[in-house]
Amino acid sequence: MASRSHFAAPLLLAVVVALIVYGSLYPFRFAADGPSLVSSLEQLTWARAGRGEMLNNVLLYLPFGFCVALLVEPRYGRTAGVIAAVVAGTLLSLYMELLQASVPTRVTSLKDLSLNAIGALAGAVLGSVWHMLGARMAPQSTTQGRSRGVVVAILVMWLLARLWPLMPDVSLRQLKGAVRPLFSPHIEFADLAPLFVGWLVAAQAVFSLSRKQRAVDAFLVVIAVVLVGRTITAGNTLVAAELAAIALLLPVLVMSSRLPEGTRAMLVAATLGAWLAWTAVKPALGGAAGGTVSLPALADFIGRNPPPPGHLAEKGFSYVALAWLLVVAGLVPHVAAGVTILFVAILSLLQLGSAAPAFGWVDVVIAAIAGILVARWMPRR
Repeated sequence: MASRSHFAAPLLLAVVVALIVYGSLYPFRFAADGPSLVSSLEQLTWARAGRGEMLNNVLLYLPFGFCVALLVEPRYGRTAGVIAAVVAGTLLSLYMELLQASVPTRVTSLKDLSLNAIGALAGAVLGSVWHMLGARMAPQSTTQGRSRGVVVAILVMWLLARLWPLMPDVSLRQLKGAVRPLFSPHIEFADLAPLFVGWLVAAQAVFSLSRKQRAVDAFLVVIAVVLVGRTITAGNTLVAAELAAIALLLPVLVMSSRLPEGTRAMLVAATLGAWLAWTAVKPALGGAAGGTVSLPALADFIGRNPPPPGHLAEKGFSYVALAWLLVVAGLVPHVAAGVTILFVAILSLLQLGSAAPAFGWVDVVIAAIAGILVARWMPRR
């Protein structure tokens, strides 16, 4: 039986329970003469629900079962973790249904209760899989020293990119709107690839900051911050491609965990560079970019407006991460900085004449800042 505890599980469980209570009892207008316990039980019927509402009930309790399994399984085993998650989820759901009987705008339903239990069961299975893979995901060695400042900057920019505009909105309308895209998932490579690469880089950054036994839990916290944050920030939604990217990432982390640190960093840097290069070259392959560099195209290149803050954070994340990974792979910091700046400059020039350029002068400036940051803060290996 595994004995490794998960320090993140209690915190995440508290957040999940708070979201369940909020989503179940909103708008918190209880009838003054609410029904008794017996009457509330009698009101439970197999009321019909739409497909969206049914999926919403499953998704609501899935993270609950996940966290309960992470708490129970290390001490009492996998079977006990699954049973505890289902029982606790069912009891919590029953309590919420009974309380909803006193909220005039809510409808109590045995179907909701059963779907919530199914969600808790599915979450428990996922939690057990995470616990099983967790000890194998973290690499054998981690970077230390002054590079921590660079790594923290990478993670902060990733969070900004995923959560911008950082405007909290905990209304029920925002919560329902955030999960609605999951009801009819549509995943394309153009959406999946950048999220997979981004999460791959974020995982390497987290693992470089934490000790092996805590690295996976720290990564879980980062995932939870992004997913919960996109649920309660205005205008953001949960993205099916992001969930798919995280799911695909787990076996990749297991396979790469035993690689030498430099090799692993070089592979991640190559993956990131390949995606950036593809983003720049794809318009030209499709005939969107001009074949020659003209003065009007150059003037347009210089006069382009900078992208919105969220995209700026995403670009900063990519360029700082690329330079950092090159240093971890073995390059001298100043050389890694120069390679990053030159690489981004070439990609920007490839976009001259493009109708919808993905790179511009702003990218060169951000890459230069990223190079300076890495050259000054990263120690020589």
